[in-house]
Amino acid sequence: MNAASGRKLKSMFVVQGDKLEYVSAGSAFQRVRTDDMTETARIDAVYTDATGIPHVRYDVVFQKPNTDPHHEGPRNLALRAFFENFSQRVKVSAT
Repeated sequence: MNAASGRKLKSMFVVQGDKLEYVSAGSAFQRVRTDDMTETARIDAVYTDATGIPHVRYDVVFQKPNTDPHHEGPRNLALRAFFENFSQRVKVSAT
């Protein structure tokens, strides 16, 4: 993230349906696709862009049953779009 184009945040609260989610670096969320692929996204940073729209930078791990995980990243998404895709919070190991 370019500091001149936005502002890095330590954390942010996001309304998800009837609950409030706390989002910060290290938070992890996942989704399970219809083909049994699990995507787990671990947030590296929370920031706003030059217009003030909140975004997250994250790495993602793709995992299908009985296969090795595939890591990709970093990726960036507006916070709203991120939560439209990754709505389930998960705990991650410290590895």
